[in-house]
Amino acid sequence: MSHEIDDSTGMPASAYVGEAPWHGLGEELPRGAPIEKWLNAARLEWELARLPVQYLAGGRLRTMEDRFVLVRSDTHAGLSVVSSDYEVVQPRQILEFYRELIKDRGYTLETAGALDGGRKVWALARTALTGTAHKDGRDQIAAYILLATSCDKSLATTAAFTSVRVVCANTLSFAMDDVTTNKRRNVKVPHTRWFDAEQVKEDLGVINDAWSKFMVKVRLMTAYPMTTDVAPYFFEDILLQKKGKDLSQKAQREHATIMALFNSAPGQDLDGAKGTLWGAVNAVTYYVDHVRSAATDRLDSAWFGAGQTLKEKAWAEASALVS
Repeated sequence: MSHEIDDSTGMPASAYVGEAPWHGLGEELPRGAPIEKWLNAARLEWELARLPVQYLAGGRLRTMEDRFVLVRSDTHAGLSVVSSDYEVVQPRQILEFYRELIKDRGYTLETAGALDGGRKVWALARTALTGTAHKDGRDQIAAYILLATSCDKSLATTAAFTSVRVVCANTLSFAMDDVTTNKRRNVKVPHTRWFDAEQVKEDLGVINDAWSKFMVKVRLMTAYPMTTDVAPYFFEDILLQKKGKDLSQKAQREHATIMALFNSAPGQDLDGAKGTLWGAVNAVTYYVDHVRSAATDRLDSAWFGAGQTLKEKAWAEASALVS
């Protein structure tokens, strides 16, 4: 199942507002639906129980004192084995994170759900911040906050700023410069620490400054020409595993696909994207979000895995060109 949306209950664990996601699964909700409705529609009403690991040896049932199974309360499926210092984050906590932001700051939930049997849970909400990449006002970008966690140690509880290009739903983390230089605390909360939602919100309180810096770079990129003669070298640089080496056969296929998207993907005909560095960045993000096949789940890869890494590399290369 390429999308890996959790279907443990017999229904896809995904809910959304507006246009259906690429995988076409999940329950559509009206804007402004309460958190309780989101929990039900996204099939996130279950909890994780931490039960001791037991095993049969020598004819006796024995218990490990320092290892526990994380078990779903609804299906009783064991999702992972953890140590005694592992801090569990419940699915409900991911959605509850947004309750005050919705009430006091006008955020709106856009999507929520679970992947891989419930091992990853996410929710994405739109903030009140928007902007346009180009002076013609047609290339709108909106700011979102993504919160996700895992119970299999594959992902720390992560709060991240994400931008969405409205015309084609491309996603790009816009505060990555701050995150990668450790200017923000507790953007990622390891499961050895208690998840303090209020502390995370406080540390994410500089969103306005991050958004402004992001939009300045975007507009510089829309003014930076990227011809079809130069673009291949830009894409080659971000696909290379090592400088000075040739592209692998897989990377060559990816390169050809991204070049085609540079000319034809949704939104590439807009003035700020056509033949510009901004268009090159969006060719990569569109490829990752909507085209690229991933070893596991495309959504998982685009937000947390190899796809996100490729998008970050494209953004970093483009940022260096306009610095």
